[in-house]
Amino acid sequence: MTASRRWRPAAVVAGLVIACSLTAACSGPRSGASATGEVSGCAAVLPLARSIVHDEGTLTEVRRISRSDADALSRELGVAPPRSRTGLPSPHRPVRPGWPHACLVVYRGNYPAGTIAGASPPAVAGRYALIVLRVRHPSVERILVTDHLPPGVHS
Repeated sequence: MTASRRWRPAAVVAGLVIACSLTAACSGPRSGASATGEVSGCAAVLPLARSIVHDEGTLTEVRRISRSDADALSRELGVAPPRSRTGLPSPHRPVRPGWPHACLVVYRGNYPAGTIAGASPPAVAGRYALIVLRVRHPSVERILVTDHLPPGVHS
């Protein structure tokens, strides 16, 4: 038997041992919070946010946001929060109580009045676009444009 044939099974065994240990390390229980948990939970909406700002500006913050925090953010920027969607459910989309998983995405750039469709208030220009997006079926909850970020929002 040649040396290369004896070496091959040893290399395969070593490769399997390494792969199994890496798999166990990656899929094992975790302790503590993940540093990327906020961003990875919002990854699905990032392309939508980028298209809203027309690929302009710099992404400065991504995080989950609750309805109360989104409403408080709107009020701090002088915008009345949207009223909850009530009414009769459609046969294809029943009304579900509660706030869906949502994310706040903040871009810093130059956003003249009227350049971002759906922004509140529509006639305001600003350096920041704060976009609240629903995650499950990516869609816009609200868009706020401002020159100054409220406390708690990072640039």
